[in-house]
Amino acid sequence: MGRARIALSGVRREELGPVLVAALFFFCVLTALMLLRPARDALGMQRGIEGIRWLFIGTAVVTLAVNPLFGWLVARFKRLQFIGATYGFFVLCLAGFWALLRFTPEAVGQTSGQVFYVWFSVFNLFATMVFWALMADRFTSEQARRCFAPVSVGGTLGAIFGPWLASQLARPLGTPNLLLVAGGFLLLALSCAWWLVRP
Repeated sequence: MGRARIALSGVRREELGPVLVAALFFFCVLTALMLLRPARDALGMQRGIEGIRWLFIGTAVVTLAVNPLFGWLVARFKRLQFIGATYGFFVLCLAGFWALLRFTPEAVGQTSGQVFYVWFSVFNLFATMVFWALMADRFTSEQARRCFAPVSVGGTLGAIFGPWLASQLARPLGTPNLLLVAGGFLLLALSCAWWLVRP
């Protein structure tokens, strides 16, 4: 509680609501990322450690390929539409991976595991990038100096909570269902984004 008070000490009363919602937003994003790491490791490491370098190369290639599309979307859509499209796309991907693992587990092999590994790396990059882009738009430079510390605390708590939640849910729910739980946190993050950009 003491650290939370210190982090919030520079926040003005009228900024408290947006800062807390932004912190919850970041908490949800980091929780979703941490929930997916066990699935990433289980699926992406099937070729062993020697396959990691190729996964890094694949991640770099896909990121470079997606970046122009990302910029095109940013330039043509309103802020909330773009955020909704980005997180909605990731949620749909998670639902697709869940369906693959749930209904056709025999189809899951090295290739699909590598696809998920690369997808997770791209998701990790763009999910956090979209978040901070919204923060840069929502808060002025002067506000950022005072408000981004408590917002970052939300992300730190999500990075702690996510692995703990995964350890609690992995056995009773199974790895595939962790993808749906992560998707739920992304939808909650999207509702936070809506609150922050509403008129």
